[in-house]
Amino acid sequence: MSYTKPHSYSFILNTNRQYILYLGFLCLLSPIYSTPSIGGTGFSLSFNISAWLIATWFIVIGLFLLSKNKHLSIPRNLPYLLFFPCIIIISGLLTEINQPISWLFRVLYIFGGLFFLISLFQFSIAVATLDRLLFIFIIAMGLHAVIGAIQINAPDLLPNWVPKQRDFVPRSFFQQINAHASFLATGVITSLYYISRPNFKFNSLFFKLIIIISFSLAIYIITASGSRIGFLSLLIGVPLILWARYKLLRKQKKLLGVLFISSLLSVTAGQAGLIQTVDKVARLKMEGYSDARWSIYSISTELIKNKPLTGHGIGNFLKAWNPQAANFYLNHPNASLPLFIGHPHNEIFFWMIELGLVALVGILGVILGISKALYYCGFQRGGAYAAMLLPISLHTQVEHPFYVSSIHWFLWLFLLFILFKHQTKRYILNLSSSAFHLMQSTTIIIAIIGTWFFINTAQAQVELKLFLSSNKVEHNAPLYLALNNLYFRPIAEQYAMRKTLYLSIYTKNRPQIEAYEKWAKLKIKNKPDFNIYDTLVLTSNFLRPEGNGCDALSAGLLQYPQYEPFQKAHLNCR
Repeated sequence: MSYTKPHSYSFILNTNRQYILYLGFLCLLSPIYSTPSIGGTGFSLSFNISAWLIATWFIVIGLFLLSKNKHLSIPRNLPYLLFFPCIIIISGLLTEINQPISWLFRVLYIFGGLFFLISLFQFSIAVATLDRLLFIFIIAMGLHAVIGAIQINAPDLLPNWVPKQRDFVPRSFFQQINAHASFLATGVITSLYYISRPNFKFNSLFFKLIIIISFSLAIYIITASGSRIGFLSLLIGVPLILWARYKLLRKQKKLLGVLFISSLLSVTAGQAGLIQTVDKVARLKMEGYSDARWSIYSISTELIKNKPLTGHGIGNFLKAWNPQAANFYLNHPNASLPLFIGHPHNEIFFWMIELGLVALVGILGVILGISKALYYCGFQRGGAYAAMLLPISLHTQVEHPFYVSSIHWFLWLFLLFILFKHQTKRYILNLSSSAFHLMQSTTIIIAIIGTWFFINTAQAQVELKLFLSSNKVEHNAPLYLALNNLYFRPIAEQYAMRKTLYLSIYTKNRPQIEAYEKWAKLKIKNKPDFNIYDTLVLTSNFLRPEGNGCDALSAGLLQYPQYEPFQKAHLNCR
């Protein structure tokens, strides 16, 4: 029995306009939603919350379209993309998960991205619509480049809601220099692809001026920032797309000439950052471990060798990392090594440390699926798509851009959509009336729950920031929202317990201090967090003053031997 969709949803299913609206908001507005945050990764950064809220509604509209059109469109290479997340799910079911909440959100992050990608295929995308979306991204690149330029040269001119970066480093709204640089490098390469599109000849002079300005400012910021990954992305990506799209780009010789001259001027203007980039590269050739990444990669390699097949377990990265890093530091005391890291600055290393070769097989499956799609597109298209995917993909091998910026995740997925849309499968759905209503009801529930969760998470993030900004130890502001928020609960619990400890020491409440010590020792068994070791020294000093906190100091030095305050305090221990 066929079922005709009621017209009451027609207002939400104007596909092309909705596509431009939501993708435009995702690229342009969501990073600009910035409130004071606690810093770090994920939803600890406010703009990631807004990005996911918009993406969730985009997924919801995609589900509406699926039920309306009664067919499911998916990329032919989808099984390759599903291989890796399925491995994570199966591994999680078969092994003990050390940090279940963290694991849950990692899984939701990956599957949420896949649902976002699949939702893109449910829209009727005209060529002109795709070109408009590419141009919206170029505008977004230009806006972030403008903010970065002001942060370098005159940060005081920025309004209070924009990060002013008193160190004159161009990060825009992103927390890291490299995150900003890889975003802009993707935009630069996308600009060249956009110029090569057939519809570009219909663009007015005004649109071309926007491209010239955005392109030039992006080159300036990447150069001035001293970002190695950003500059390397340009050195590889720009020649690749010029080579792949040569026949189409030569029709725009005058514009390319203007972009070339403006690029030279931009590089000259940012030459101080270029010199800094050269110095960083030269440092890599120095003996020893003068660059922190070499130290991190060396430790990561040893961890993988220790358990190459199954890894150290999901959520056990820090538990495995700290002893290995401490041993490395004792053998190389002059090595440059961060005190605390939660990621080895390489996505493949990270998953191999936790899941071993099993994870590598899944990752190689994703790479194989993308490579096949690039090959079947031919060099003219495939080379261009590879160039656009390059900056963010390369960035995942030296840092963790997807954790810091959800915008990078969705942008990368959108570029994958452009690649995969050439090879699409369509399945007809014979939906009964009951199935249709169930799908619509499920979609509405997802929309409501998702919207409520992200609003609640944004409020919890603000509450947590206000809690941490209180300098008075006797101030005991509540953390009702954060402690009851699924994402922030572990973080809020740790901060609340720490503040309770400070208050207990201030009021000399021995039973509460003993309770904290018991909680902290239990906590560090699964997550040897540096901040907890720091507070354990305080509790030991209070409860056992005759011991000078030596028991906690000794335990802390086993995990963080390079921490100077621990080293100095431990000199008083026998």
